[in-house]
Amino acid sequence: MEDKDLVYVDYDVWILPDEEDGDEMIFDTTDRITAEKEEIFDEDEKYGPKPVILGNGEIIEGFEKALMDAEVGEKDSVEVPPEEGFGNRDPRKIELFSRRELDRKGIDIVEGGRVQMENRVGTIIQATAGRVRVDFNNPLAGKTVRYDFTITEKAETPEEIVKAILIKDYDDVDFEIDISDDKIDVILPDVCKYDQAWFVAKYRVVGDVRNLLDIETLRFVEAYATKEEDEEAEAENEEVEAKESQEETEEVQEEAEE
Repeated sequence: MEDKDLVYVDYDVWILPDEEDGDEMIFDTTDRITAEKEEIFDEDEKYGPKPVILGNGEIIEGFEKALMDAEVGEKDSVEVPPEEGFGNRDPRKIELFSRRELDRKGIDIVEGGRVQMENRVGTIIQATAGRVRVDFNNPLAGKTVRYDFTITEKAETPEEIVKAILIKDYDDVDFEIDISDDKIDVILPDVCKYDQAWFVAKYRVVGDVRNLLDIETLRFVEAYATKEEDEEAEAENEEVEAKESQEETEEVQEEAEE
């Protein structure tokens, strides 16, 4: 593989034990069955191979190196030490807060719980009657991890690349893509018209398309029903309502006759 290749990857991430007689523990997976079996299933997660742009700094260094040396369809595995993974633990990222302060912020204080404070995410590692200790290190900081992975597919054509970028940056596949000459039109699904997440994601999409494709113009197209179509839909609704009203009237008449 090379820089700027866009590939789909299936993987399981295992945390390796600090001691020889310890047990490894799964941390993440792209496979739904594995997630359910290992009791880490997340109903909000979309399982399946994840698109990744190589050489883009999107994944940890050790895993990216392994992907560079891998082939499509081959199962592989790599152990990644903290220096090439999630870094070593930094004691300066463990901070002490008063319980009253977190209560005012509406934070649920539970040891082991994840909290978000001022654009930082941390883990509550200790909670007493008056004080709460929060660790803002990455949960995998200081850990050696193993990736069991397979590159399932490499995006080759401009349409495949744009589709993969949209999945990666917005996690949605209901886009229509029209590519002609030096122009790409992406017809947006209805959800994008009102979704704040899309307003942010589209700038990432633009950046990734510019990075991977020699395209002059990228357009996002919002499609709306015409007046004629609206009138047809309204007429159909009126017809349904009239039919329902007629049925209700007939039911009342039958009850009166009885």
